[in-house]
Formats: sequence, structure tokens, C-alpha cells
Amino acid sequence: MQLAATDEFKVEWADPSDAALSWGRDPMHTPLPVVPLAQTPGDAIESGVFGARTVWVNGHPFSSNSQIPEPAPEIAERGVVSVWEDDYLPRVRAYCQQVVSTDWDAMPMAELPAAMDEVVAGSVEAFRLTMVVVRSFMGPTIQLAMWAERELGADASTLIGTVLQGFDNHTSSAGTGLGELAEMVARTPELAAAIRAGNSDLSSVDGGPDFLAAFDRYLEDFGWRLESWSFLDTPTWYEDRSVPLQLIRQYLESPSTNPAEAIARAATQREAALREVETRLGPEKREIFRKLLKAASPHVSISESRAHWQLTIKGVLRAPIMALGRKLVAAGVISTPPDIFYLEWDEAMAAARQPDGSLQGLVDRRRADYARWRTLSSVPAFIGAPPDDSAAPPEMKLVRKYFSGVGAPAPIEERVLSGFAASRGTHTGRARVIRSLAESDRLEPGDVLVCITTAAPWTPLFAIAGAVVTDTGGVISHSAICAREFAIPCVVGTQTATSQIPDGALVTVDGDAGTVRILE
Repeated sequence: MQLAATDEFKVEWADPSDAALSWGRDPMHTPLPVVPLAQTPGDAIESGVFGARTVWVNGHPFSSNSQIPEPAPEIAERGVVSVWEDDYLPRVRAYCQQVVSTDWDAMPMAELPAAMDEVVAGSVEAFRLTMVVVRSFMGPTIQLAMWAERELGADASTLIGTVLQGFDNHTSSAGTGLGELAEMVARTPELAAAIRAGNSDLSSVDGGPDFLAAFDRYLEDFGWRLESWSFLDTPTWYEDRSVPLQLIRQYLESPSTNPAEAIARAATQREAALREVETRLGPEKREIFRKLLKAASPHVSISESRAHWQLTIKGVLRAPIMALGRKLVAAGVISTPPDIFYLEWDEAMAAARQPDGSLQGLVDRRRADYARWRTLSSVPAFIGAPPDDSAAPPEMKLVRKYFSGVGAPAPIEERVLSGFAASRGTHTGRARVIRSLAESDRLEPGDVLVCITTAAPWTPLFAIAGAVVTDTGGVISHSAICAREFAIPCVVGTQTATSQIPDGALVTVDGDAGTVRILE
């Protein structure tokens, strides 16, 4: 439901009783305003998976009564790894493959609305499968972190995150896969020169056909992910290959950014952290630690697999949407296919059934609204009644702390930002405030990546950056996991890094203390 509001988020409630409820925002998954067409699929997932109601204010979603689904009975019977890998993952993969293999351009436009409604319904079920496993793999990790903090002190959660890292997962595979493509290019000088020059036609270049075949295989695995959970209007890598090719160019220019070497360092750090933990524990506590660690060991693998497929579930929606966009252009309803994202779902479906006029004026007005909303700096954490954290279930409080990064320490002094210590080590470098992957070419080796949040397609940047700082997230968020996977310092959950750290400023990131010091 769209609510009228000022740019200061003073809301006109359609139902006055809703003003007495608390409606919260999720800046980690929806950091920017969401285009109109994406809101109906978003509502469907919020309602069908999380049991939440959602209202939209200046393009931002605010949800009430959102809950993580309970684990299915088969998870308790067979274990979360078996159920995810043998049952749920094949179903999710089959859904995504069915969507991208359908010839949407060949379908008559009047038939697209019903077919697209079915695709959205399928996305809800596929997304649900990625969520019913959450409590089963995240719970043991949170229990381990809490126990370690009691036994070892405040730095224990970062240590625990480190001992869970360094194993194969979708995050590491995405990074090493792109690194392997860069190594393949580097072995053929003519191909390397063509990619450095930004040539788009590589088929006639020496080594080009083999590279393009390998690149296509990589994109079959990783190309349909959205850049972030809510960026449905941004082309995927499968559609627009400029971003992954730019990342390959960056790897070529600086061979020291090899992802495989970074991931090997993560494995070494894991072993060192494991020895440190066990050295600090007595024999009895050591046995307790080993049991808790065994229960938590699937966390990174399942978490990163889920993130990959959640972004793909949403990304494949672009296949039918863009096909409808092309048809609406041919029918004179809109000017370009991406204009469809500034129509509401019902408007686009009505136009598909009966394209009897231009909607370009409406599209242009909404695009201007969204451009303005993206500049708003004071988006509230909630609207309506203040949230009552005392009434929240204990497990939700823990998820908010360890995953969402709610409740980071206050700054301790001027020019120092505080957050959660997420990946160990210190690094000094130039801050690069990056808000989308289209800006990734500004990140140079050793720079500090400063961003609102990251998602799986951001993984290759972690091989280039010397450290990472985020506004959102906790010690088991994607940004924290990825930083530990690439063995670079990281501070998450600062809340204000992207607004407080000037682009280009020299900063020191302390991943042990959870601080970022602005030096100049």
C-alpha cells in the first residue's frame, strides 16, 4: 500500500488505526527507494514468507509484524544441511531455470499478466524455502557466539566468525571464478589488451572465443543475481556484462588482488583463530566449544548459498518484466523497456491486456519522484508507534544484534566511528564511498570500501579493497562473512559511515576494536 507523505516522512495514514502500529524498515536489504513495479513482488514475499504487512513511503518499505518462519519438521528429522542441499535447493534451482528458459518474447502480450502472476507466486515459494532453514543454521552460531563472549570476552564474536570461515561456499566460488577468468585473459596478450581497451566484440580476438565460452559458463552460475535484494530495476550481469568485465580489468591491472590468494589467507586465519580459542579455554570448556562449533559449522555454506539464490530468485523476475517492457514500447505505451519499472504492477498488467494509450507522462513524473527520494538523508528506522523491543522474542533480539547490527556502540571520540568488529586486523587507506556496483571502477587496490551494505555480487570487490566499512549489518551479515572470507579488516553496523566519511578521506579501520578513525 502506497502512503502519501512529505519528504520528512510525515505520513497520511489510509487507516488511522495503522498509526498505532510500529512499522520498521530494513536498511540492509532495502537501502534505497524501491521502484513501483518491484513493490508487488516485494509485498508478496513479505506477506507470504514473513507474515508481514507492508506500507510504502517515499519508495521505502516499512513492515509490521515480520517474523522468520519456523523450521519445517523434516529439518529436525534429517538435519538442515541434508534438507537444504537435497530437497530445497533443487526446487529453488528448478524454479529459476524455468523462468529464464521460458521464451517470454514469443508469448502474446495479453497472456503475459497471468503468466507473470504465476512467476511471482513461484518466487514466494522459492524464497520461503530459503527462509525456513534460517533458525536451524543461524541459531547454533548465535549460541556459540554468546557462549564464547561469556567465556572469552567481548572480542569472541569476531574470533568465532573467523573459525567458521575458509571453507568452499558461493561467496568464495564467485570471487575465485572471476579471478580465474582474469588469469585466463592474462595468458593471452591480445585478449588482455582488448579487454583493457573496453572492446565489446572479443569473438575475433586471439583467445576470445574460449574466454567468452568460460565467461558464459560463469554467468550461467552467477549472472542472474540482483545487485542487492531490492534493486530489481538494475540489470543483472547476465543482461549487462560491463560490471564483471570491469572487475576483470581491475584484476588484470593489479594481479596482487587475486581472490584465490585472499581466500587461502582466510583458511590460515581460521586455523590460527581456532588455536587461539582453544588455548584460552580449559579442557572442559574446550570440549563444550568443539560441540558448539560442530553444530554451527554449516553456517557460512548455507548462509551464502541462500543469499545467492535469494538474489537469483528476484533477479530472474527481470526476464518476463523486460519482455513485457519491450512489448509495451512496441505498443506505444512507454518509450523504453526500463520505463516499465516506474509503473505499478497492476498498471503494467492492465496495459498489457489493453494497451490503449501512452503512460510515459506518468513514468516521467514517477522517475523524478524517485530521483528526489534517493537524495533524502533522514529516512527513519520506523514510522507509526515506536518499536517495543521488550516485547520482541528473544531470538529476534539476537538476530537483530548479530545479523542486522542493531545497537552498535556509540562513537568514543571525535573523528572516530564505532560499529561491530567483524573481521580482524587493521588497515589504513583511502575511503571510497560506493553506492552501487556501477561505481566499482573507482575502487583501487588497498582502498577502504565504504558502503551501506553488500550482497553476493559485490564479492569481487573484497579482493580489491584493503578493508570494508558498512552502515548496516552485524558479525554474521554477508559483509562480515565476505570480509573474513577474503581476510581483510571489516567494521559493520556503523549506521553512518557513508554519510560521515568523506570520499577520498584517509582512514584507519580497526577490525578488532570495531572502529574507523578519519585521519584527514
